[in-house]
Amino acid sequence: MSQTLVSFQTTDDSNGTLTFGGGQAPGLAIEQSFRSICPGLIERTVAVTAKADHRYFLNLGWKSVGTGPFYSFIGEEPNTKSYSPGCGGPEFKEQSSQTFPMAGYRIGDMFYGVIGDTPGLWENRSFLKFDVERRTLSIATGDGSPKRVISIPRDLDATTEYRATFDGWQHIERGETQLFKTYIFSSPVKSLYDIQLATHLALANGQGFNHSALEAILRNTSYLLLRRNLLRPESDYLFISGVGYGWKQWVSDGFWMSRGLDNPEFDSAAMAAVFFDRINYEDNAQYYLIWACLVKRAGVEVDPRTLRRAYDFIRAHEKNGLYIPPRLVPDKKILKTYHDQLPYDDDDAPSSNQGFHCGALLAAQELGFPVTDEDITRAIDGYRSMYNKTGGYMATSLKQQEHVGQDSLYGEVLTYAVFGRKLLPDDIVRTHLETSVRIQSPHGMRVISKADGELLEGHSGSYVFGGSWFLNDGANYLDGLIHGMDPDWVDEQLLWRLEKELAWMPAFHESISTITGKPHGHHLYSWNSGFWWLRRETRRRLGQTGPDPLEAALDARLGVSRSNGHLILEPCQATLRPTEPVEAH
Repeated sequence: MSQTLVSFQTTDDSNGTLTFGGGQAPGLAIEQSFRSICPGLIERTVAVTAKADHRYFLNLGWKSVGTGPFYSFIGEEPNTKSYSPGCGGPEFKEQSSQTFPMAGYRIGDMFYGVIGDTPGLWENRSFLKFDVERRTLSIATGDGSPKRVISIPRDLDATTEYRATFDGWQHIERGETQLFKTYIFSSPVKSLYDIQLATHLALANGQGFNHSALEAILRNTSYLLLRRNLLRPESDYLFISGVGYGWKQWVSDGFWMSRGLDNPEFDSAAMAAVFFDRINYEDNAQYYLIWACLVKRAGVEVDPRTLRRAYDFIRAHEKNGLYIPPRLVPDKKILKTYHDQLPYDDDDAPSSNQGFHCGALLAAQELGFPVTDEDITRAIDGYRSMYNKTGGYMATSLKQQEHVGQDSLYGEVLTYAVFGRKLLPDDIVRTHLETSVRIQSPHGMRVISKADGELLEGHSGSYVFGGSWFLNDGANYLDGLIHGMDPDWVDEQLLWRLEKELAWMPAFHESISTITGKPHGHHLYSWNSGFWWLRRETRRRLGQTGPDPLEAALDARLGVSRSNGHLILEPCQATLRPTEPVEAH
């Protein structure tokens, strides 16, 4: 492997873009341009054109000025270290804790950084290196590693084994041009939290996800979890759930990230990445049918074989309108819902799945399947039967009436957002929310709890064992909005829950502990990104126009303002900051 320093022969400064041309490397012609997006943010684009079939990679970092400390998104980097944000997961020996491809350094109260593009547009080859001795920061489109076979064994995926050949090089054919973008930014900062938030704002300003900090964080999450679908043949792109999960996509996560990114190309590609072994358990087939409606409305054809299989699957596991999910693993009573470690009897119907089942039947009807209005009514009646009148809450399932289910309403909210139809009576939703707020933990609603809000026996208060999952809580409050509850009260509750979620770092996690309030699982976790779209669509259907007051209130607490169409960080104005550091996962 050899390295080539590229120098340029021509310069052009026009239309707000500074372009350097005439760059040469063996077999390659290279051009780079710089465009100022707003004060403190520059978009850099490198164009590589092949004179012959070639392999290469670019190092798009720089040598730092001064002696300030180096930072990645997850924290200070005091020692020389390398990461691979594009390649984390069980298929790689060295898993990376990095989701955000950013490298930078701090001098006093100013931070200077460079952000790499989504790994999905770099063929999943996205690498960081902090060289403390040489004072260099590297963001590279490869690492020069040799060809090898990578795989995700079946026991790590529960359904399928993945296998492909991978190396650390970009590959280009004669006459082809490849483009690589990075963003160079600076921002005032006072803490690691400020560095992380400034990184979000820079990428969001570059991508146009910049009406608020909430939009920035959530849509950046989708963008950064986009990957090339290198281990499966169905499509070019998919969304991963987090860097530790590898290059595979669950239907629900792919659906919510597609909603967060709101890009028709990646939306249809992510849906095409779904195959039958991905939809034959939990609520995946229901998601797939609802997703198919949205993709088809956008003018894209959907695979009719997978669509038919999804429809046949949900009807085969329906009894008197109730969806009874089968076991994915024969000897275990789990893997029945998205919160897949919670056990349900084989003849039980979880309430979270049932909400999606109602929406899926509406979707199937729109897609031309033989679903009658009576079929839909039976499913809705089954959903309503899960309400515990005595306790004043939606139970986690038809049979587990003693357990509150805080994932019980997000299927209805999605159904309303896509089809404009409410499934539950106003009084059920209102009473459930009133009960939930009364019994919730100091850190949010427990995804499952006893009727008084206490943890189930043996539960830890984290993850599915009584943790608080933001999309569940957020959807619960949106359902209150849908069913006529005071919008100011709803936004007050949502703001409180957002403050809990973002108390430790400006990123949404899989869940937060309802005992300590600290994050659990991956940062920048996948499905939360869909809340931005869900909130937007709910407000649109309710006729709520103009700037979102919830986003404005959160911006004020984060110290974020908007100027000339771009988000800026003002750390001195912030009130939402951690009292102690937290390790990112």
